[in-house]
Amino acid sequence: TKLGARILSKEELNAILPNAESIYEQIEVFRESIPDESNGQGHKQYETEQKTNNIGIMGRRGAGKTSILKTFYHILESEDAKDKEKAGDIILPIIIPENMSSGTTLMDAILGRLKSIVDEKMEEEKEKKYLGDCIYSGKRTLEGLYNELVKQYCYIKKDYRDILIQQFTTEQNYVDKTKKVFSSDSEFITMFNRFVTKLLQKEGKQEKKNSMMFLFIDDVDLSTNRCMDIVRTLLVYLSNPRIVTFISGDIETFEEELTLEFLRQEEALREDVFRETFYSVNNISGSSLLERKKTLAYEYLKKIIPPAYRRTIRYWDLEERGNYKIIGNEDGEEKSLPDERKSLVELLVEVTKEKKK
Repeated sequence: TKLGARILSKEELNAILPNAESIYEQIEVFRESIPDESNGQGHKQYETEQKTNNIGIMGRRGAGKTSILKTFYHILESEDAKDKEKAGDIILPIIIPENMSSGTTLMDAILGRLKSIVDEKMEEEKEKKYLGDCIYSGKRTLEGLYNELVKQYCYIKKDYRDILIQQFTTEQNYVDKTKKVFSSDSEFITMFNRFVTKLLQKEGKQEKKNSMMFLFIDDVDLSTNRCMDIVRTLLVYLSNPRIVTFISGDIETFEEELTLEFLRQEEALREDVFRETFYSVNNISGSSLLERKKTLAYEYLKKIIPPAYRRTIRYWDLEERGNYKIIGNEDGEEKSLPDERKSLVELLVEVTKEKKK
């Protein structure tokens, strides 16, 4: 039996998160709300419609958030592997912002993981079809679309944008390059949505469920300096009907960091600012800037992780943790009956005695 973050049994999952079953129902609701492509309008809707499918697993440190994420990742991956012909979901590896290098953004990590998926799919397709002397080459292929997507993404990156604008030869050349920079965000969003559609595209006429892409972002509260990047990426780039994102973290820490970031942006991280108010309505003094930024952070998080999509893990005190009983699985069956299981305290006592010998 492994302690720490691990894949949980069904009984353990329900013990830590009693309403875990509702997450499956929520995913099916997301799946059913995907625009119908049969009338040819589905693709166009992706380019304009924003849909937030973010499921939050909220709780304190050590509450079991990572284990829950790993469990849902394993369940979704297992279900997809059972019937490849009718499934087709894409489950990207879990992203831990804390483990990313300082210059890497969340979108960088996602595009990097998508590259592996594209390479895998292209290898499968190369075994089936050939186009003339070339094997699936061109911008219309999945690989070509991915390369164009990455190229467009470069226009968003500040370093590349600065280089692009500075390297001009004529006034018209400067104007043309500046146009690319001005429209980079909207163009990238459109291209990303098209890419996701292509990536999850159905082939053949057999009936399949609406395929979706699942992202897992763990411990967003540990990397406080990345909170704004995570929020912006989720809100601007990943609001797609076919994308479901699992996010784990401490909601209070997340909200606190957003509040501080709003104050930093206005260069208002000063003690006097926290006490003063800067507006009044009908000669009645308003709330302080700090209070208003707290409210803004709260409302912002409501858009990113709507309260209806949040699942909060109950905090266990030391006594409850000691009485926790671990159950293992062997060939899909429980190793022991509930009354035969030992608590965590009893197991630790046994291990301690064994070591003393």
